[in-house]
Amino acid sequence: MQPNQTSPQPVTLDSQQQFNQHVASQAFVVLLFTAKWCDPCQTFYPVFAEVASQNPAVSFAIADVDVATDLAANFQVAQVPALMVVRERVIIDMVTGAMHTHELQHHLQMWQALEMKAIQDHFSQTSSAA
Repeated sequence: MQPNQTSPQPVTLDSQQQFNQHVASQAFVVLLFTAKWCDPCQTFYPVFAEVASQNPAVSFAIADVDVATDLAANFQVAQVPALMVVRERVIIDMVTGAMHTHELQHHLQMWQALEMKAIQDHFSQTSSAA
């Protein structure tokens, strides 16, 4: 299968403010925390970009921890590469370490299969009980 040249590539987020705006406008975001000095990050990025090109309904984004320092600090990113998954403005997962293409695709399928209504209902009950 030939890669689609017009497929969306990951968006770069350089700050907490950009992240907030992106998550507010996208229903499903997979964010890769990375760094230029991180060899596993450099190896993983082509896998991340390939899966992004195959899943245009999902917004894939990257944040360099040395540039988006406020964002990395806010989410206490201590290891890269790290993936943070956000659906409907709820962080549903955080995974560290590089993956092979089939592993990332498997994770993506699990994240897509989550029943967001149950998660939203849980947070509604938790916040109303407080």
